[in-house]
Amino acid sequence: MAPDQVFPPAEPSRPPGSPEAKVSAILARHHLMSVATLRPDGWPQATLVNYLADGLALYFLVAQDSQKRANIAADPRVSIAIGGDDEGPPQGLSLAGQAVQVDDPLWVNALNRRIWGTPEFARFEPHPSSHAVALLRFKPQWVSLIDYGSPPGRVQLFAVRRDWRLEPADA
Repeated sequence: MAPDQVFPPAEPSRPPGSPEAKVSAILARHHLMSVATLRPDGWPQATLVNYLADGLALYFLVAQDSQKRANIAADPRVSIAIGGDDEGPPQGLSLAGQAVQVDDPLWVNALNRRIWGTPEFARFEPHPSSHAVALLRFKPQWVSLIDYGSPPGRVQLFAVRRDWRLEPADA
């Protein structure tokens, strides 16, 4: 795969106020996420990491010898929380999906180009150029949108479709 084919074309613009637009805005506004994995003893492990969003795919780095990488290698199911109340009413995301390690050098190079083209405040360090660092890609299967700016302030659950479209999930 050529490096320019690594990342899909930009998502189509979404109507303002749509769930996809709200999710995209939250991902663009925040740069830290809490990643929860399952330890071998069954207990959850949650840590904060920086991320780069590409649509709904989230890329993050961990140390090759970290417990988080070992946990994901053993069980790729991951929960992620992103959000806050820094700009108006609290909004956030709770995502459930799977994380996998990205070993393809074309992906790593393309991601590095994306990182260095990102405003400095949104970058994460170190970039994945060391063998001591693992690049992980998270693909959500479920998205909970927490939006206290939309009365009555509720949580909406969506299933993520192949085209990154969010489809309301039955309660």
